Amino acid sequence: MKIYSVSEINTEARQVMLLAFEYPINVKGEISDYRQSRGHQYFKLRDVNGNYTVSCVMWKGSYGNINISQYLDMEVIVTAKVDFYAGFGQFQLNIIELSEFGDGFLKNEIEKIKKRLSDESVFSNKRNLPKFPKKIAVLTAKDSHALKDVCSKLNEKYCMAEILIYPSTVQGPQAPESLIKQLKKINQDSLADIILIVRGGGSLQDLMAFNNELLVREISQSIIPTITGIGHKPDITLADYASDSAQETPTAAAVHAVPDSQMLKQDIIHYENSITKLINNMILKTENKIKGNYLIIKMTNPFKTIESLSKDFIQRKKIFKKIIQDKVVNNQDDLKYEITRQSHILKKITSRLKEYIETVEKTYKNVNKLLKVKIHFNNNMLISKIQQVKQMNPELLLKKGYAIVRNTNNDIIKSIKGIPNKSELRIQVSDGIIKVKRKE
Repeated sequence: MKIYSVSEINTEARQVMLLAFEYPINVKGEISDYRQSRGHQYFKLRDVNGNYTVSCVMWKGSYGNINISQYLDMEVIVTAKVDFYAGFGQFQLNIIELSEFGDGFLKNEIEKIKKRLSDESVFSNKRNLPKFPKKIAVLTAKDSHALKDVCSKLNEKYCMAEILIYPSTVQGPQAPESLIKQLKKINQDSLADIILIVRGGGSLQDLMAFNNELLVREISQSIIPTITGIGHKPDITLADYASDSAQETPTAAAVHAVPDSQMLKQDIIHYENSITKLINNMILKTENKIKGNYLIIKMTNPFKTIESLSKDFIQRKKIFKKIIQDKVVNNQDDLKYEITRQSHILKKITSRLKEYIETVEKTYKNVNKLLKVKIHFNNNMLISKIQQVKQMNPELLLKKGYAIVRNTNNDIIKSIKGIPNKSELRIQVSDGIIKVKRKE
């Protein structure tokens, strides 16, 4: 069996301790046995029952030089790195952060979540509330005072709306998950026009479920508009920031969700009276106008005016008929003369057209005959020219035994003069080319 020295066992213990707690940890406890030395602050953190303690140190210059003595005998939560001082074989916590536990700590955590959600614009997603909701979903604890108050106020103020109850746990560790589940169900059912998220008053710890980040995000993403009535004034949760309308109490949330049926009834009566008064005024004005028109008709006696106009119309009708008949007779004589004149002109045109057609036909025959003679003559000339071209074709001469001599530039040699000795020549015969070289 190996025998350890004190230094070895303390060193081994330190390495094991640091390995087990590699990262900073959060520890909750009460502060006791506080002392200060050279600017460093030493104290112990103990459980509430006082059975267990752990040594702590906050080195000078860390965490804004907070005065830990102010938290003596108070429950705090610290963020610390685990350390083991090998020289004394002592386990201790090196404090990084320290804050009061309870409402102070919870408020600090809530503010952190609030800032993060605000930076992500989670609280900016606001929907318009319906003016006359037909169905209202109430999300709260079953058989709670908040549920009874809300239902009572809704039935009193706006009994036409149907109330849909979605029971949920509203306090404790399971509350956020339960609330989220029911909120999802309300949106999936898609029956309600508005959602009331309510619960009665309580301490900050009691209301912490409504500061849950996941629940707040779910409220912000709800398709159906939401109203919160959580706790009592001045309780404010993060759920209130995420909802479309935050009210001080569950009863206030119910009041804000619906219109006042009594006020609506009074408005209807007011509108009915206004419409009735307006119709009666219109009827009275119409009667007065009819009476005035009757007096005017009676004074002007329109029947006599109509009789006079009728006689004048009959007389004018006779005169107009006579004018038309005379005009028709005159137009008939003019029409007969014009028909005779146009008929004479048509006969002249027909005679001239016949002569023109005969002239054109005769001319066509003469031109056709001349064209045939000209074409026959041109054909004979073309045949003669073709024969002449064929006779002049050099290939015929080559076939008879003649040849064409050319130099390397393909020029035809017509004389022996000007051809240097040893020049290369090409002799073209009927079936090919012969390459030769001239000797001296």
